[in-house]
Amino acid sequence: MKIRLNTVKIELFDWLLVAGVCLAPMTGFRIWKIGPGELLCFLWCLRYIFTKRMIKNDIFKFYSLFIFFMFIGTLFGYAVAPNELRVSDFFTWIYLGIISSAIYVGLSEKSLEYNENLIYLIARVSIIWYSLLYLYSVFVSKSFLGAPLWYSGARFSGGGTNPHQVALLLCGCVFVFLRKMLMRENFLKSLVYLTASVFLVYQTASSTGLLAIAIGIIWMSYLLILDLFPAHKNLAFFLFTLFLIIVGVISFPRIYSLFMRWVSNDANGMGRIDIFMSYPQTFIKSPVFGLGPGVHGIDGYIEYHNTYFEVLAATGLSGGILFVIHSVKLFKKGLFSDWKLTPIIVVMYAYGLAGFAMRRLVYWIFIVFALIISEQIHKKRAKAINYAKNGKELANER
Repeated sequence: MKIRLNTVKIELFDWLLVAGVCLAPMTGFRIWKIGPGELLCFLWCLRYIFTKRMIKNDIFKFYSLFIFFMFIGTLFGYAVAPNELRVSDFFTWIYLGIISSAIYVGLSEKSLEYNENLIYLIARVSIIWYSLLYLYSVFVSKSFLGAPLWYSGARFSGGGTNPHQVALLLCGCVFVFLRKMLMRENFLKSLVYLTASVFLVYQTASSTGLLAIAIGIIWMSYLLILDLFPAHKNLAFFLFTLFLIIVGVISFPRIYSLFMRWVSNDANGMGRIDIFMSYPQTFIKSPVFGLGPGVHGIDGYIEYHNTYFEVLAATGLSGGILFVIHSVKLFKKGLFSDWKLTPIIVVMYAYGLAGFAMRRLVYWIFIVFALIISEQIHKKRAKAINYAKNGKELANER
């Protein structure tokens, strides 16, 4: 059974994935580490988990090495810092590795047009759902079926135990809608959804989310300018960079004041700087393979609240280098196929500056969609070029 969405029929089975992604931030429903989002995504992935293609993609290869390095790091962790280990986190990484790889396999069996519509559907359903939850929280109750809709009574969390879960999803949706607008598809509808997305991010009071969106927009602005002036890319890049530098210099006192206010207004703002500064202590304990999954900031007192410090703390330089290689491949594929995909990747990475975004299911959903769509665009373009080349050669022979 299929449901028509614009010109594409979305299979009813794929609504499991849509619902799973939409509900993933609602950690208030979880039992241990499993909530409705994790369960629905797993059920969708069962169709692809036991196929040969599961082990023949970049996502699986990355996770295999990443978890291996983390396992070696755990052995070092037991030896030098056993109090910092949290071995149960292995289940999270194994789950994310399996789900990400299976989603890649599942999406690769679908067409480019189908995947484009599927991620757009996920974004739309998510915004509609959390807009309804927001209205419900304002006019009816601050909780929904026992799950909290507000964190500490001041930050919209959409059923999550903290607002960052839903904020990460909303940030991804922002750039899905911006991409549609840049493609001149469903412009007005996407604008409405975009406005709702930004509004909800603001209601989460996630300074990390707002910063991530700002970084994504700056990145997108660079690429848009280069796209508008293809014959003068270097000049356009130089002038736009010079413009930002001039604005930055002139407005430095104001920017610095806003930055410090942004840091101090965050309950963990100034504390995070202290946490980041403690990384050398962790690095010295096990520089090559890290200390395994756990709580490593300030000698085991708190997590680093930063994707990149957490990766280095858990897997050391080995995992860090692997993550860089994986990231370079990801960005290259996006840039060489459709640059409008890369802001989606950037906002996920930017959110990791003040949170462990990489450990969340939503992060990998957006990453895998961006990866598979970029690969499909590249294949479609290569096929068109070959077709045109063969056609020209045939015409010359005649």
